[in-house]
Amino acid sequence: MTYTLISIPFVLLAAGVTLATARRPRFRERMVASLAGAVVLVILTAIFDNVIIGTGLVAYDEEHRSGILIGLAPIEDFLYAIAAAFLVPAVHTLMTARRVPEETA
Repeated sequence: MTYTLISIPFVLLAAGVTLATARRPRFRERMVASLAGAVVLVILTAIFDNVIIGTGLVAYDEEHRSGILIGLAPIEDFLYAIAAAFLVPAVHTLMTARRVPEETA
């Protein structure tokens, strides 16, 4: 099994839960925020993964990787960061009760 195949269920879960929030208010704003969060997480993942791979703390089997690298990090590692950037806000949105705006006096 490749690392990409292991990542696919997480990506599909994130996509499904994110789509489940499409009818909730402020979907566009959440997507922009999730995208910004994904960019930050990808940058941090690139730094962290390159450090731990470069120092020898972690190694990936060549036969299970796609072969596409960002520095020393296999591109499959970035799928988790991207999935988390969309999944966590989507779960929060689904778990938060819909609020009716209160009238202000």
